[in-house]
Amino acid sequence: MTKNIVNTALVLVGAGSLLTGCSFEQPETNCFVQESPSWAVKYDVVDSPKDANGDACTTTAPLVELMGVYKYVNPETGAAQLALRPATLASRAIADTTTTSADQTSLGSLDTEPKDHGFCHANDFAPAFVNVAASDTAAANTIRYEFSNVRVYSAAVAPGTQFTGEVKYTSNGCTSSYVMRAVWPPAPCDTASTEPAENCGVGSGLNPEFAVVCQPTSATGTTGYCVPAGDIPSFK
Repeated sequence: MTKNIVNTALVLVGAGSLLTGCSFEQPETNCFVQESPSWAVKYDVVDSPKDANGDACTTTAPLVELMGVYKYVNPETGAAQLALRPATLASRAIADTTTTSADQTSLGSLDTEPKDHGFCHANDFAPAFVNVAASDTAAANTIRYEFSNVRVYSAAVAPGTQFTGEVKYTSNGCTSSYVMRAVWPPAPCDTASTEPAENCGVGSGLNPEFAVVCQPTSATGTTGYCVPAGDIPSFK
């Protein structure tokens, strides 16, 4: 069985990103990934931000953000790749003439068969980055993501709809490290709401067996996205 992937690059379209370009037939693999311009990704801090001199600094990764996630398979070799495109890069890419969609998207090698406990591993990711031009209020800046040890949960109970991994995030010269917890589909939420559909419950659009919580996009806000409540796979 084959599927048609209509893309060779990721580009910003509205709030998300899409694969566009040439079309070619690709074989299916047993490592299923729910391909979408928007997954909800939570970042759990591992190492606090430090500058190039090792001194503490304040710029951190978003608490939660959307991320484009796609899979490519080489039709000749069967080798698979996983593409990750964070919204932080996609939202700034439209104004960056110094990088291409390839620079702004991280590609890594992906297993073709699940390994331990239903996980498909992805590694050897190229860094993804954008260059933000200086403005009247801010200096020029490079935002950079370096992904590693990504594991997509591809068991039949929830094929390709949760993943975890590690990421090193750099912005304003501050570098910090995180563990990612990601889920599809992205469900907006509000911690102040008592309606289950608005707070990661019934009607939110998520698998009812997923253990999820609402993560606001800011430390002082109430609105954000539903994210896995625990380690992947996160089930009730």
